[in-house]
Amino acid sequence: MLDSNLLDDEMLDEYDFSKATRGNPYLKRTPRTITIEMANGSDRLIKVKTIEVTAIVAADGTMTLQLPADISPGTHRITLLIQEDITEN
Repeated sequence: MLDSNLLDDEMLDEYDFSKATRGNPYLKRTPRTITIEMANGSDRLIKVKTIEVTAIVAADGTMTLQLPADISPGTHRITLLIQEDITEN
């Protein structure tokens, strides 16, 4: 419920959006370069890119998806975040 002292279009002084970026950050897929410190004392420099795609998972557990064209061919380490809709109708 909206506080009766605030209007829908009123911006409070404590809100600071001076460094905000308008739009969906996932659409840019801006790669980030990070350094991983290895157990043996060496460093490994890697590029991390966040993308969002829709995948089709078959009953046997195989998955089909289409990656964007800017993903280079080759072997990649991929972390999956599975979002299952559990909303009851």
